[in-house]
Amino acid sequence: MRKYNIIINVLFWTLIIAVALAAVWSYIKYADNIKKIIAGKVQTEEEKVIIKKEPVIISKTETKTIEWYYFVATAYSANDATQGTDNKTATGKEVYEGIIAVDPKIIPLGTTVEIKDLGKFIAEDTGGKIKGNRVDIYFNSKAEAKAFGKKNIWLRIIEEKNEIAGDFSKKN
Repeated sequence: MRKYNIIINVLFWTLIIAVALAAVWSYIKYADNIKKIIAGKVQTEEEKVIIKKEPVIISKTETKTIEWYYFVATAYSANDATQGTDNKTATGKEVYEGIIAVDPKIIPLGTTVEIKDLGKFIAEDTGGKIKGNRVDIYFNSKAEAKAFGKKNIWLRIIEEKNEIAGDFSKKN
């Protein structure tokens, strides 16, 4: 009987040590992620900003590299109760085609951007679900916004306006 007690004790403590080692290894390997989870700052795959550099020929002897950022784009329209929108942007202006809603921590309000294959836009609005590498493109009609849906896009900063980003961090 005593022989079985010793075997069970050895197996029990071996299991405890294995679990402790696994916990220490996980903490060491994933310490940054664990700290973010504890702080409530988990970054999803959609929030990670991916950068693609594209060479642009300025002259025969000079080229310049343009950075394109990977974003997820959705669409919205004015006075849409299902989206909670009205006719005013976060900067207090009337909505119009050519504006986008952004996370001002990523793209400051007032910044001019180019969305590949769609054109130039001005970051004039924010949204509750627009966090990280997401943008919301304004369309005049709800049908156009619905037809646009959700797309993966490449975006580049043309002109950054930092001076108004801090003034309008929340929608009026």
